[in-house]
This record gives sequence, structure tokens and C-alpha cells, in this order.
Amino acid sequence: MRHYTKILLCFFISGVFLSLLYTQVYAQETAEKAEKAEEPTDMNLKTDKVQESIVHLSSFGLGGTGFFVAPDKIATNFHVLAKHTTGPITAKLGHKETVWLVEGVVAFDIEYDIAILKVKGEGVPLSLGDSDKLQIGETVLLAGFPAPEGRYKVTEGVVEKIRNSDNCFQTTAEVYPGNSGSPVLNSKGEVIGIHYGHDPGNSPINAIKTLLAGSTSTESLEQWRKGKPMQAHFYTEQGKAKCYENPKAAIDDFNQALELNPDNAEAYEFRAKAKSELNEHQAAIEDYNQAIKLKPDDTEIYKFRAQAKSDSGDWTGAVEDYNQIIKINPDDADAYKRRGDAKGRLGDEAGKIDDYSQAVQLISDVLKRNPDDANTYNELGVMKRSIGDDAGAIDDFTQAIKLKPDIVHLYTNRAGAKEALDDHVGAIEDLTQAIKLKPQNANTYKTRGWAKKRVGDHAGAIEDFTHAIKLKPDDVHAYNERGWAKSRFGDHAGAVEDFTQAIKLKPNDAYGYNNRGWAKRDLGDHAGAIEDFTQAIKLKPDDTGAYNERGWAKRDLGDHAGAIEDFTQVIKLKPNDANTYKIRAGTKVYFGDYAGAIDDWTQAIKLKPDDSYAYMKRGEAKSELDDYAGAIADYDKAIELKPKYAMAYHNRGLAKEALGQHKAAKIDFEKAKEIDPKVGK
Repeated sequence: MRHYTKILLCFFISGVFLSLLYTQVYAQETAEKAEKAEEPTDMNLKTDKVQESIVHLSSFGLGGTGFFVAPDKIATNFHVLAKHTTGPITAKLGHKETVWLVEGVVAFDIEYDIAILKVKGEGVPLSLGDSDKLQIGETVLLAGFPAPEGRYKVTEGVVEKIRNSDNCFQTTAEVYPGNSGSPVLNSKGEVIGIHYGHDPGNSPINAIKTLLAGSTSTESLEQWRKGKPMQAHFYTEQGKAKCYENPKAAIDDFNQALELNPDNAEAYEFRAKAKSELNEHQAAIEDYNQAIKLKPDDTEIYKFRAQAKSDSGDWTGAVEDYNQIIKINPDDADAYKRRGDAKGRLGDEAGKIDDYSQAVQLISDVLKRNPDDANTYNELGVMKRSIGDDAGAIDDFTQAIKLKPDIVHLYTNRAGAKEALDDHVGAIEDLTQAIKLKPQNANTYKTRGWAKKRVGDHAGAIEDFTHAIKLKPDDVHAYNERGWAKSRFGDHAGAVEDFTQAIKLKPNDAYGYNNRGWAKRDLGDHAGAIEDFTQAIKLKPDDTGAYNERGWAKRDLGDHAGAIEDFTQVIKLKPNDANTYKIRAGTKVYFGDYAGAIDDWTQAIKLKPDDSYAYMKRGEAKSELDDYAGAIADYDKAIELKPKYAMAYHNRGLAKEALGQHKAAKIDFEKAKEIDPKVGK
């Protein structure tokens, strides 16, 4: 971990400028008085004493939280300071009109996301604890000025995780935008960390102590903003904003950042993400390698590199990265789950289940320490679904909902588990509740539409897909799904209209043409269907479904030779598909090619030897070629596989009759009639 301590050679701000901006500065207490003050002994830290030390930082509408760590020094996040790119910064108490003007920057640490500011005047510093003594399960409070109101707020929680590599930690305390820079306090009222936001969320107070010990002077805000580390940060943030929408432009920004600061691990990390967006996975891996050299214990970078390796097909390399993550942090349930996924892709099913089970156990252990954490119940439910325990997942999602009944994704997650158990009605109930909570979410309407389709409520499905389209008019999937629902409802013309709209929105999507081809077949427009399936094949030449459906459409038009060509192409692309051999065999029968049909039925039987229908149909083809003995042998096998196969008995009777075996034929005819009185009619 590199620490950046800036030394100021001189510091000057004009008196005229100060007179406009620094109109009310008070020194409330000295550091000596603060040290002698009685420390709180309970968790009610909404007292005047604590509020005297926590400030709201602002400049031109931008905000954030900070707190006094020395009479004239305030700690906040580096990213809070960095977003104030111009002008002065003030620090104000929440309960008084007391204001301090920030004179400059004493020290900062980008990796820990910490900045120490020098203010004009003095405030009341909080007591600094020892983050090395922090324990999982310890009760903590987080105090600050969350947006949008920017009012002072205190939330309580417990320490949930502590990262081994750098002692950054995660708590269950509720946080909000604007809490960045907030102190995390223990039961003694001591600061044991500073909140910065993303996982795990809090840097240890000992990192602030290190910065304070190494600071000797102050650099003005203007000078600090012009420094290379800060300029590199600006380019990095600019690139991050473009990373997914315009990855090429983002890469240019990250290149600039790395020229200014070659040790900027974040720039390497996000440049890798931008390269992954461009499917340049090997180049991304190289950048992740560089980021890991700079931050060898950052498990998140290992996870991203593992994903890049997975995207390039290197599942073994992905497992190695997850091994390293688990070595650094043995309690990382997500790493076990991801490693399980990778092992599954390598065919190691036993290893996959072991890892999933370990992930479930780790999350269960967290719940034992904090049984009222809805988010952890949700995480456990998601993990249980990974191992196929949908019933257990439903229990966990239900518990999470009891704790937090207004969280939308808890209902959608439980709906997914119910769907997996074919409880479509229950899924619809959950999705309906999710829509009540968040009525503008198009995806929830789509999901409920799918569930309604599964219970046969095609009219209700159409309504939901229509609502989704109103909310999101360019949603290709919603048009496709509504088209299918209309088709099931018998509105084939309406289905064609929806599939046509989907094609307009996404003209190079073979799926849309396939869908419209189906709908045109249902309307009896076989020529139009053939055109759509042909277009689908042009867009996706290895689409066996399109060849298969075009073959059926050609059969409908009496083009049996063309149909056979399409079914033959399906077999070339998918040679182990017994069903296509059967379809081509049936088409050859229409064409009068009984010998060719027998060959296809034989191949189908090789691929699926327990298919009684294939034996029965091959027997029929043999009978057409007067091979009655061979036909009888096939009917025998069909009856062996399916003892109540009426048509097989009937056909065997015909073959025996053709061979003059009239008594035996009569027995078969009678058996066939016993099973199905309508057989042979």
C-alpha cells in the first residue's frame, strides 16, 4: 500500500477572498479538552459531543462527510475531496452554524480512499481507536450527513466481515449516498474506521493514524489539484464513466492516467474492464496482471481476472484465481460459488457441489451472528438456488421479506424459485407484489407475463407484455414474447405484427425471423414462412431450428425433395439427433423412398434404442417393400417396449395375414381392438 503525503512549501490565501467565504469560524474545544472529556459508555451517540466533531463538507452544491481527527485536521474520503474540483471547501456542523474553511491537504491515500484536510481554526477531535482489535460481531455506529437532505443521521449495525489483506471491513449498518467520509465508531465512541462506499465499505482507522504520523505540512487545494496523482485520478474517473458505454474512449483516458501515474492500479483494473467490453480478453488479463502486481491482496481484481479467463474459455485459470481469493479471504462465499461454477464447466461436478455447499455454510454462519439481516437471507437464498435447493431458497427469501417487506428484488427472487418448482401461481403473486412496490419496472411485467403463459393465461400475459412495451417501447424481447402469447391465444396475425416490430428493432436477429416464420405457418402462409426461415439461416447459418422449420414448411407445400434437403442439413449440423432422422424418414415415405426411410429409422433406433415408435414405423416401411418377416420382427420389438401399443398389434396382424398366418393375425387384430376399439379405422 503506497501512502501519498504531500509537503507544502508555502500557503497563501488573500484576505479579501477569505472575507467573502470565511465569515463564521469557531474553535469549539481544544484537543486537550477533548482528551479529558468523558467518553460515552452506550451506543447513543446522537449527543452534542459527537456532533461537535462530525462535519458536512460542501462546495458549489457538492457534499460529503468528514470528522475531526486533530484540532485542526479533518478526515474524509479521497473521492469526496476529489469531486470538489474547483473553488473553496467548507466544513459545517449539522446542529450549529459553525463553519471552518479548508486550507489544504495534509496527506492522502488513494488505495484506502482517505484524505486528511487542514482547516483554519480548531474543532473537537474524536477519539481514535485501534482497528487491529476490531472483532466480527462487534456493535458499531455510523454517523454522517446522507443525501439528499444532508441531515445528520446515525445508524447502528455490527461488523460482518474483515478483509485479511488490509483490515478493510464490512458492517450491517444502513448507509446512504452522502455517508462517504463518515466515521465508524465502536461502543466506546472511538473511531475504528471511515466509510467509503463499495464492498467491503470501510477503511481501518489505523490507516488514518499512519497518515497523521507522516504528515509534516500542508499543500493548498489549488496546488494539490494540479499534481500528477490528482490529474491521473481525474482521467481515471473520466474513463470509468465511459467504460461500458464507450470503452474505446475510456481506454484513451486510462492510458492518460497511467502516463501520469504508472502505479495507478485502478486505471489498470478499469482499462481491463473496458477491454473485456471489446472482447479483448487476453489484453484485459494482461492489465489485471499489472493491477495485481500493484495490489497483490485485492480479491476483487482476482475475481475480474477470473471472469476474463472464463470469457476466453480458460476455466482452469479461473479456478486458480478463485483459489487465490479463498487463500486471501477464506470467508468469501461468493468466491466459493464462482469456483464451483468454473469447476462445473470443467466437468468436476463433485467439486462444484462441495464449493456451493461451502458457500451456503459461510453465509449461514453470518446469519448466526446477525439473524436480522435481510440481505444475508437473500444472499443465502440465491446460493441455495445454485445447488438446486429451491424450496430452501424460498424459505430464506420469505424470511428476508418478513424483515424487509418493501424490497422489490426479494419478491422477484422468490418468484424465480417458485417458478423452478412449477408454482407459477405463487410466482405470479410475488411478481404482482413487486409491481405494486415498483410499478414502473418493465422487466417485472415481462416476468409475470411469462408466468401467466405457463398457466395458460395468454390474455393476461398479453396484457403484461403490452404494459412492459408501454414502459419500454424498444424492448425487442417484450414484442417477441407478446407475439408468442398472441399465437397461443389464436391471434396469429397479431403475432406476425409483433414479430415484425421485433425485427424492425433488431433486424439482424435470427430469432425474430424464426418466430415470424412460425406465425406465418400457423396462418397457412407457408411461402412467407420459408422466406423468414431462409433469412434466419442467412443470419445464423448453423441454426438447426431454422432448417428444421423450413423443411416442415416445404413439406406443407408438397416440396418433399426440398424438405429432405433441409432435414439432411440439420443432420449434418446435429448428427446425433434421433428425432431429425425420424422426420426425414417420414418425409421419404411421402416421397415413396421406403428404402431410404428404413435407413433413417435404423439410424434413429441406434441413437435411441428404446423408441417403440421408430420400430413400428420401420416395420411399416418394410411391409411396403414386402419384407413382412422383417416387419414382424420390428413390431415384436415395438410391443416389447410398449405392451399396449394397439397400432403395432394391428400392423403385425396385417403382416402375418400377408404371410398366410391367419389365426395368428386374428389374435393380433383382437388384441389391438381390445386396447383401442378405433384402431385401424
